[in-house]
Amino acid sequence: MKTLISLISALQKGPFVCFLFIVLLAYNTAMYAQITKIEYMKVKGSTADYLEIEKVWKSIHQARLDKGDIYAWYLIGKHFTGTASEYEYVTVTVFPSLFELNNSYPEELASTVDDALLEKTTNARDLIRTEIYDTPLITEIIHLPKYLNVSFMKVSQGNDNAYLELEKNIWKPIHEKLIKEGIKSTWSVYRQLYPGGYDAQFNYFTVNGFADMKKVSFEPPEGWEEVFSIVHQGKDIDKLFENTNQLRVLIKTELWELIDSVYPK
Repeated sequence: MKTLISLISALQKGPFVCFLFIVLLAYNTAMYAQITKIEYMKVKGSTADYLEIEKVWKSIHQARLDKGDIYAWYLIGKHFTGTASEYEYVTVTVFPSLFELNNSYPEELASTVDDALLEKTTNARDLIRTEIYDTPLITEIIHLPKYLNVSFMKVSQGNDNAYLELEKNIWKPIHEKLIKEGIKSTWSVYRQLYPGGYDAQFNYFTVNGFADMKKVSFEPPEGWEEVFSIVHQGKDIDKLFENTNQLRVLIKTELWELIDSVYPK
């Protein structure tokens, strides 16, 4: 409603003001286009029971996708976990915008979720935390591949723009070349929106996707230096790493595996 009132006010002030308002509105909308909600899950009892519950929820997420409320939903397992692990699974839901996120389960859909399912879900797992991200940088992607190498980054206050420019102008072309060469499948940068603030343990993460476990690499893959010399002729690799390390701290890296999903076919 406020947006409509503002648009009417802009129209009354003349065509240029109206045009400027529309441009700014479009920019702010696009800035947070494709919102990703990540929920971290700790299994309480049987892993098999938890995965069965997620199969039930999958049909509900499919209905959300069919209605256009979400772009995709993924169930992902974390490798190398133990009894002391904070979580073993994550669910990732991709929304068209913040509007759909704030209306995640419209009333007509929420009414189809009965108390018995909610109780079974609560008994099967603990929801450890929820985080909201946008995706400022991404290579062309239709569907997440099987394996995801997830690196969590801490960018200090005042360095966000410089960090994203570095990822965009230096790293993204390298990853695009590696994808073209078949070394990896996808690459993207996620920026944490909520919870916000610079006291968080991390505020960005990058995802390198691989279709085959044999191609998964925590270090720059073989032939990386050759790719760098092709993409950034005449630039110093050591200087690149120095600039990168000055702008962000690598907190941790995890290996995730896609288990199930709903997405447009």
